Amino acid sequence: MRRLAFAALTATSGCAASDLDLDHEAAATADVAGKADEASAGIQRLERATPTQVTSSFKLVRGADLTQCFAGYQSTFDAAATKLTRAVTDQFIRVSIQTSNAACADWFDLGEIVNGVLEMKGLAEATPSTIIDAMPLWAKPKLTAATVAGYVDLEKAPLLFYDDITRVRLANAMAREQDPAGIDLAQLRSQWNLVRDATTLDRAYLNPVTFRAGVLDGSDLFKNLRAAFPLRGLSLVSTGIDAVNDFATASEGPDNDAAFNPIKTALKKPSIRKRFYYARQGSWSSNVLIVVDEHGQAWGMQMGYSE
Repeated sequence: MRRLAFAALTATSGCAASDLDLDHEAAATADVAGKADEASAGIQRLERATPTQVTSSFKLVRGADLTQCFAGYQSTFDAAATKLTRAVTDQFIRVSIQTSNAACADWFDLGEIVNGVLEMKGLAEATPSTIIDAMPLWAKPKLTAATVAGYVDLEKAPLLFYDDITRVRLANAMAREQDPAGIDLAQLRSQWNLVRDATTLDRAYLNPVTFRAGVLDGSDLFKNLRAAFPLRGLSLVSTGIDAVNDFATASEGPDNDAAFNPIKTALKKPSIRKRFYYARQGSWSSNVLIVVDEHGQAWGMQMGYSE
């Protein structure tokens, strides 16, 4: 595995003096791994989602998936079938295999959902529409139990809901974020998906967060960044324009991929007020670029190898 070559931890002409304060950054290293919530740190995550929002999306998406999966079951095994049973859900994996995932790709999740609803309602069988209508009633308590300050905590929720929560979070973040001057954030997100897309690198777009007024301009800047983003075990490498350039060349990051060039150009615009590049090398790597824009939104990108 290739290892990241660190840039020197020095201020250069591309860094603003207020951006690079290693003493304050060093004092912030006892971080909370980017998991602080609004109640404890004054952090407002634009992606935040309520149980009701996730439940609504859950029914819409999973209901459509179940309808398609049951149609695949009918066409593959039993054209006369009208109801779902545990025996039917046991065949979902075969539907997935025999249709090359065209139907029932999420066969395991769908089986768990159907069987959970049947158990909740005390039924041995039910029509797909009955199952779909009952999905919110089955899901809501599980999501409510995983809430913090009224919003679903991804790490507390059952793994079954991972895709549902992240789907709603993405939609919320994109609906709430404000475009900095000269930057189309939706387009930038799409472009990020193209950067080194043929590799097995772990990649993530870090949705925007906002903070209490003034904290990104004071001595608590680094503490707040560490509270909001996945920076545990990472060191500050560079700031300002240097941060963008260093992230662009990171070997287990964009690694000079031409697909990153439009993003690099966008992140050098005046509407981006601060830029920070953090990295780690060793048995696992992570390269994180965080920017703060003119609207006080902090957001960024992450790339590396977790193992």
